[in-house]
Amino acid sequence: MKAIKNLFILILAVILTSCDKEITLKLPASPNLLVVEAQLELVKGKVNQKQSVKLSTLGNYFDNVQTPRVNNAIVTISDSKGNTYELLKEEGTQGIYSTVGLLPEKDVEYTLNITWNGQEYTAKEKLVSVPEIENIYQIFEEENQFEDEGIKVSIDFTDPANETNYYFWELLQNGKNSIIPDPGNSQNLIASDKLFNGKSIVGYLPSEEKVFNPGDLALVRQIGISKAYYDYLFLLFEQTGQTGQLFDIPPSGIKGNIINKVNPDIEALGYFSVVEIDEKTLTIKPN
Repeated sequence: MKAIKNLFILILAVILTSCDKEITLKLPASPNLLVVEAQLELVKGKVNQKQSVKLSTLGNYFDNVQTPRVNNAIVTISDSKGNTYELLKEEGTQGIYSTVGLLPEKDVEYTLNITWNGQEYTAKEKLVSVPEIENIYQIFEEENQFEDEGIKVSIDFTDPANETNYYFWELLQNGKNSIIPDPGNSQNLIASDKLFNGKSIVGYLPSEEKVFNPGDLALVRQIGISKAYYDYLFLLFEQTGQTGQLFDIPPSGIKGNIINKVNPDIEALGYFSVVEIDEKTLTIKPN
């Protein structure tokens, strides 16, 4: 953003000093960087899940359009047991590649491979387990100087003892993710068990700001993530606080785990994660 600001200052200076001349400026274009959104999920209680990978590129700095989708890549996922799964582009979609029958297992390493535009990208990750959500319920909070009054959703869970755990929560309202990943919410969206290792957590609020209405369907997804993914998400939320979506604005300088095997100088943005998820739903009742 600093570079763009300096560019605008330069343009203004040229206009003010050269009003009688026609000037053609060539604005800088963003590198044709690949953006990868890839997460293998093992949702407790579900089988034959569809696993999907979304591919796009950054496009130009000043284009006020959706980032271009990548529809001509070759995408596979292999595991340390010798299995390889091909992800095919879904018909009627842009940049979404999927497969069925791939359920992540513990103690198995998974490798994502993407071939596109003469480059080969790869990333490795192992499944990270998560404890179950023991209870989900609604509470009513009165208005205070920080939050609005209304019905909010809480959960209880027990953190496993004698191991380090990292968490990521999603809170959906009527099927739509309702939490904006801003710097303040990052303290609720992701967490380390450093302060509560082995303890029972009662009344945890995935969002202290989100207010539900009677009749709403709330869905909480409790996700076990790696330390590296936790660090990546924390930085990502810090930079995307004003957008509401993780890739609306290109995150600058955040390095994920995607590696270019052909040319390391041509990087890719994004992260490949392998996670276990526990889901609980709640229909909101009148308070």
